[in-house]
Amino acid sequence: MYESQQNIERAKRIIVALFLALSFAACGKNGNNTTGTGTVSNSTATPAPASYTPRIGIGVSTAARSCVAIHNGDLTSGAVVTLISPVSPVSFAQGEIVAVAQQPCPITQNVDTTVSNYTVQLKTPVQKQTPMIAVLGQPAIIVNNNNIAQADLDQNGHTESFRACGTPNGIHFSVWNGAPLTGTLLWQGDYYDPSGASAIPACTPHEVPAS
Repeated sequence: MYESQQNIERAKRIIVALFLALSFAACGKNGNNTTGTGTVSNSTATPAPASYTPRIGIGVSTAARSCVAIHNGDLTSGAVVTLISPVSPVSFAQGEIVAVAQQPCPITQNVDTTVSNYTVQLKTPVQKQTPMIAVLGQPAIIVNNNNIAQADLDQNGHTESFRACGTPNGIHFSVWNGAPLTGTLLWQGDYYDPSGASAIPACTPHEVPAS
């Protein structure tokens, strides 16, 4: 009787040991690590790429005003903006947001209700009716040997390039990480001007969004 009880207790200890061993093995196969607060962290996660949509828009100076159209409704008076014309000869100007524009900036054929429009005060004059890429902030603009406007928008040592090309309906602007067409496309936008697009190189199929 005593020997049978010992055998039962020994069997129970063996079962418990096997259960613990299997539990530890299962934990070892889990690729995620658990922090002291119980939050699961993934060491292989990478940060999401930066969004350039709220940082870049299109600007133009008319006889009556200078304005910017951009997908960003949070800009306030005094916000710095840089206007860049990538069309040869490259030019750029800096300015400040004055206020929300009372009338839409004349960028598209029909009013684009998805963008916010702002009146801009430029520090230096620009050619009237010349559309430009509008970048928030005050990046240092350089022009390389190929007459391409460039800037390090993120201050990370990587250069972004600005490009303009002609379409049947106007001018297509784009910003690239690296060289235009061969780098990574970061942003693009269009300015409606069918009569003025013929003065610049035509867009390639690679850079024009499919309709």
